[in-house]
Amino acid sequence: MKLLRPVLALALAVIAFPRPLPAADLSVTLPDVVEARGGWFYLGEYAELDGERDMADGASMAVIYHDGSFTRGDVIEALSRTAAAGASASIRMPDAVRVLPEPEIVSDLREMTAWKWRIDVDVIPGSWAETLRDYRAYSLPPKIIPGARSLAVKLEDSNGRLHNKQVKLIWYQPMIYSASPIEKNSLLDPRSLRSRIGRAGMTAASFSSPEQLAGASARKYINAGAEIEAGDISQDSFVRAGSTVTMVARVNGLGIEARGVAMQRGGLGDVIRVKNLSSKKVVKARITGPDRVEIDP
Repeated sequence: MKLLRPVLALALAVIAFPRPLPAADLSVTLPDVVEARGGWFYLGEYAELDGERDMADGASMAVIYHDGSFTRGDVIEALSRTAAAGASASIRMPDAVRVLPEPEIVSDLREMTAWKWRIDVDVIPGSWAETLRDYRAYSLPPKIIPGARSLAVKLEDSNGRLHNKQVKLIWYQPMIYSASPIEKNSLLDPRSLRSRIGRAGMTAASFSSPEQLAGASARKYINAGAEIEAGDISQDSFVRAGSTVTMVARVNGLGIEARGVAMQRGGLGDVIRVKNLSSKKVVKARITGPDRVEIDP
């Protein structure tokens, strides 16, 4: 069982403007406080963004660096490094936003799934913060699939009795789309692909960076702006027998890389045999991108 720690309630900042503001290309709204992982996060994980779609999508990928807080100036600087550079922006936020550590349950989920982006947790019904007042410890299921809408958490009350609660999850991550339509059987050009922060589907999105789609071809016509999923592309060119691959092993949520040689060909999601060039050991690994595999635990 994991002992719980208190969590502070968050309040959304409401700023009243005495007169109508001139129309802005982009609107950014942030709360007084966010609970986030340390170091950095994407603006779109915590901000409400309104405006022309390409601009709002680009702004969602603005990287916010923080050390317990970030300022309006930090947001403006982050936006200047995105497609929103040079645009007029209406930013509704306090002069500085406090960044609190993630709830312990989110840290546990991140470690178990190696998820890099925001995870929201709530209890059905009620909220996780309310649950903390009634229970002293919790335990998670042994296996959790990223993108799962909910999971059963075992909670222990002050008398040592166990209770099952259904927890609702929302997973955020970068999603890949094309700025223009992609014709069937045509090769995907990473330079024409774009990223935006969104909510992952039931099984989580397949790709989080345009580079993962280098060398792939479209299995069907893909509309401009539509999220590109594994079933939309040809998987034949991801790994060929005899090609050198990057092997990734997950240890306590961290990715450890090594070089290997594919013993079989395969597409995205296929499990193939791979020989580690350093240890000469042959292992089974799942294909996660062009010439990239992850060792099955």
